[in-house]
Amino acid sequence: MKKICIVFVLFLAVFQLFADDDDKIKLAVMEFEDMSGKIEENILANATEYLRVVFASTNRYIIISKDRQKETIKDMRKKFNNDPSYKACTDKNCQIQLGQALSADLIVKTTVTSFAGSYTLSSELIDLEKEATIIAAKEDYDGSDRALKTAIDKLVEKIVKVETEVNGEIASQEKPKKQESKAPSSNSRDTAACEYARQKNQSITWKTYLSKYPNGECAGEAKDALDSMACKNAEKRNTVQSWQQYLKEFPNGKCEFQAAEAMQQFEAREGDLKELSAQDAALYSKADEKLEGTFSGRWNLGLGIAFNKPNMVGFSSGLDFDFKVFSKPYGAGAGNLFVGFGFDLRYFLKTGEYGFAHWNDYDGRERDYVKNNLINIPIQLNLGYEFKINNSTLRYFGLWFSPGFSFDLDICDYDEGDKDLFFTISFSWEAYMNMIFKNGMLLNIGFGGNKSKKEVLKGDDGDYWHLDHTFLMIGTGVIF
Repeated sequence: MKKICIVFVLFLAVFQLFADDDDKIKLAVMEFEDMSGKIEENILANATEYLRVVFASTNRYIIISKDRQKETIKDMRKKFNNDPSYKACTDKNCQIQLGQALSADLIVKTTVTSFAGSYTLSSELIDLEKEATIIAAKEDYDGSDRALKTAIDKLVEKIVKVETEVNGEIASQEKPKKQESKAPSSNSRDTAACEYARQKNQSITWKTYLSKYPNGECAGEAKDALDSMACKNAEKRNTVQSWQQYLKEFPNGKCEFQAAEAMQQFEAREGDLKELSAQDAALYSKADEKLEGTFSGRWNLGLGIAFNKPNMVGFSSGLDFDFKVFSKPYGAGAGNLFVGFGFDLRYFLKTGEYGFAHWNDYDGRERDYVKNNLINIPIQLNLGYEFKINNSTLRYFGLWFSPGFSFDLDICDYDEGDKDLFFTISFSWEAYMNMIFKNGMLLNIGFGGNKSKKEVLKGDDGDYWHLDHTFLMIGTGVIF
């Protein structure tokens, strides 16, 4: 019998523990934002995880798991067409939307800044119902990992203390004065807490009241207020997650029918757009996913004209291997900086007769020079910046410059039917702009040229053929 009683007591304790959790404040701890640009990513990740643990150790909050936040971010990135701001999710707007999607009550946004050789760690406690900062705190530290850990501890202590005084420890505000000989009854504390909650009329305050007085005189009023506030929040957000969370918390609430109707509308809309959105997402992701990585390979094919004596028309085909060295995910000038190398094969055909009728070769023969074909094989360095374009079709616009050297071969035909081959190495360059579309296709236009000191042919009228030329090229390609 004694064992049965012990088990029953333990069961009640566990039940009460989970019941209390329902009334605790749901808190989402967001990833650190490094405004200084001096802290390694793994240190920022560890600091975020430590901040999450410190808040959890206060036993005042239900901390939303990191894995759930990552999954929700993935969903948000799909919804907002892979906008880079939803990849990093360090700006306030994204973090508020993430917290709302997680059905949290509060989020913690933390930023690291550096000024005059000192670092500052600052945190904001943001009320998602108001979408406004309710508590802010900061701590200076010297930039070391150990000092960062100490700053986090102090920061959490400050925030929890202020938040507890404002919303949590209502009963402590009603303590008797020292000169009073009689402590107020539990009913008077309940009444005082009830009046306080009515004045504040915030979801956090009502949840705190219910956690301390689950059967208090304002318990029914608190549940009705929370029901109404949850319904308004769900209406404001109007997402599948917000209505699902409402039905989870208030299965028989005031907005039960409205929630069920909204869910049916979402399901119908999702069914209508599922096939189209899946196809669009598949096309959309090609360019963005390729450029999100460190490496970007590109194949291109173009047509153009070379301005020389004579003018020539031809085509170009090449491969580029580029590596991302800098990225700005959002804001003014958002885009990616690439450095790499590439090589092309260009073949130009003469469009008319050469500038002189004949010339004397080295053995004294007079020869009529009829036509020539030119082959260039340039090997060049690539430097370019591609700007992010928030358009459903066009994804990036880039400006590139590529200097290098070229292996040049001139194939000369004479009226006698024989050929001469002239080979040289020249300096080559190219400047162009490109556009990258959502399906990973490229469109580029640019100009460039070759410059060599080698004299290949000299005519009777003083004309020279150096294999030099300037060209204009228009082409297309694909990212691989």
